[in-house]
Amino acid sequence: MPGRVLVVAYNFPPVGGVGVQRTLKHVTYLPQSGWEPVVLTALNPGVFPWDEELERRLPLDLVVERAFSPEPVKLRRALGWTARRLSGRWGRGAPGGDGSAGAAGPKHSVESSSPWAGRVLGLWGAAIRLAFFPDEEVGWVPFAIRRGLEINRRAPVDAIYSSSGPVSCHLVAAMVAHRTGLPWIADFRDPWIGNAFAAPLPAVHARLQRRIERRIVHLADRSVFSTSGLVEAYAARYPGVASRFLVIPNGYDRNDFPALDATPAHRRPDGRFRLVYGGSVYGEQELEIFLAGLERLVARRPEIRDRLEVEFVGWLNLRNHAIAARYSEPDRLGSMLRLTGFLPHSEAVARFLGADALLQLIADGPNRAHIQGGKLMEYIGLDRPILAVVPEGQARQILRELNWGIAVDPTSEAVAEGVERLLATPLPQGRADPDGRYDRVNLARRLAGLLDEVTAEQPAG
Repeated sequence: MPGRVLVVAYNFPPVGGVGVQRTLKHVTYLPQSGWEPVVLTALNPGVFPWDEELERRLPLDLVVERAFSPEPVKLRRALGWTARRLSGRWGRGAPGGDGSAGAAGPKHSVESSSPWAGRVLGLWGAAIRLAFFPDEEVGWVPFAIRRGLEINRRAPVDAIYSSSGPVSCHLVAAMVAHRTGLPWIADFRDPWIGNAFAAPLPAVHARLQRRIERRIVHLADRSVFSTSGLVEAYAARYPGVASRFLVIPNGYDRNDFPALDATPAHRRPDGRFRLVYGGSVYGEQELEIFLAGLERLVARRPEIRDRLEVEFVGWLNLRNHAIAARYSEPDRLGSMLRLTGFLPHSEAVARFLGADALLQLIADGPNRAHIQGGKLMEYIGLDRPILAVVPEGQARQILRELNWGIAVDPTSEAVAEGVERLLATPLPQGRADPDGRYDRVNLARRLAGLLDEVTAEQPAG
């Protein structure tokens, strides 16, 4: 009989985005290695974006249990709507949306170009951070614990696996493991302490964060991280349990790529070289650096204006929309830029398949070296050329190991040189990852091996 594992993951289809793929692919391929997953997720998650196609494509025999999740984001959206209406900014939100950044992007992105509305939303956000800890999903925890225990009573499981963020998933798993005595694997898709994109915490919450994170890694039978850099950081912070820290990287699923063609984009009638970025842009430096570098290149080589098209497939917050709008003026980059917005995963992959090259952006700064980016692994699976505008760190290490892509520093001059090199470099031959070290099937097999280990360590009876 296969083992059964309870998978606690708040972010799960119909929630979309790159971060969902890691858990989704684990539960898709674990059965091939003798483990039957049962997913515990939110009944009414407050996150965006949505990708209902992902939900329709879940394995037919996958059991998904959903627990109620009360969240302040729903009230915040109502407050944001009211603030924009009162400030006279109605209808002037992010392009392609309904005037609300929250309708197109992650829930923490609700903001307004109106200073008055921005102050209201800022005060609300500060109040939420004080009242809801460790994250806004904490209201889901008691409902999810109760559902997890019910699942185990109906049909006992052999192990628990939880994936964060949000870290509330680990709180659910820790309590269910405590009540049942089951082994538990905690997966950190991103760091909690030291997350480059996290808002600063009040001092009291920062102390609580350190205590909770320490408790999680000490209670879990294994802690899994998406990069070796994260393992090193956590091992330095918690040396007493570092032997229980392991890497299972992000990856790609070739079953998501229906038809790999080495040179599809060069057959387009317009003859333009098409560079595509996939995914959300959270930071406030990446886009500015890249577009400034592209403008610098066009200034010294004007003919590139007619040779290159850059498309952004994914969510941009209002600040990045404003940056893109400035550079999209006809006397600047004009028709070279294309903002497509969020697309379902299959449609985004189709855009990647039609590209000449794919773009990764990570600005320099504290804790950025550990960032790899889930989209980078899909790029590798597609065997497309990659331009990585990233600091020295995890992303560059992967590309060096595979001897693939062009990596440049996140400065405008380096971007100009990198794009110029990209346009002059012949298409690579062969596969980026011929050994399949980042193939999702192989990565799920590694997780299954960890599940075998932790269950074998349990005392008999």
